This record gives sequence, structure tokens and C-alpha cells, in this order.
Amino acid sequence: MNFNETFEAHMSSVEAFLGDIYDVVVDYDPMGMDEYWIDDKVITINDTKTLRQQLFVLLHEAGHVILRSRDDFDEMFPGSKTSKVEILKEEVIAWEEGRKLAKKLQIPLGKDWEIHVRQAIMKYIHWVRI
Repeated sequence: MNFNETFEAHMSSVEAFLGDIYDVVVDYDPMGMDEYWIDDKVITINDTKTLRQQLFVLLHEAGHVILRSRDDFDEMFPGSKTSKVEILKEEVIAWEEGRKLAKKLQIPLGKDWEIHVRQAIMKYIHWVRI
């Protein structure tokens, strides 16, 4: 099995988890916005990125699915529709939920995951400061 097949297998296991547990589907598209569309129960992934990046984004968006399915979501993130701080908090915790899911599904992440997460969080921090 080559690296790409491994990434594809990992992505398939995340997709199966999302479909089985949350009835969420994943759409890979060059115009995908790397977002979870809660009303449609769809995660869109930009497939022009590397498979590793797609896997990391998929895990992060799965983290949003997990968080937003919680009964106490509104208590955890009050004002999450309007407060940049609450949005930032959700984004950071979604990365952690993605990491937990990877562990549960036995998906090794490695150092590249940590680098990717730090870079993503820094983008959110810069956005909050604006």
C-alpha cells in the first residue's frame, strides 16, 4: 500500500464514522470550502490540496460535527454565531476533537498534524485580532 492509498483509507474510515454516527456526508470538490454545512449535513473538502491536508481538514471538520451534535453546544460556546472569541474557541476545540477521532480510528497523525494545527490556529488568531 502506498502513501496515497493509506491517506485514502484513513479518509474513508472518517467518512464511514461520520455517515454511520451522524448521517453526515463528505463532498470532495475543487471548489470545496473546507467547511461543515450543518443544515445540509455535508462537509465540503477542497480536493486540490494534498491528501494529507485533506485528511487533516476532514478530521477538523469532523471535530465540528462532534461538537455541534452535543446537547450542551450552546452552553459551551455562547454567542458562537456572533462572537469571534467563541468561534475561535470552537475552532481550537474542533482540532482537538479531530485528534481524538484519529486516535479512536487508529489514524497516525505525526508531526505534520501538529504543524498544520498550529498554522491553522494562528490564522484564526489573526482573524480575531482584525
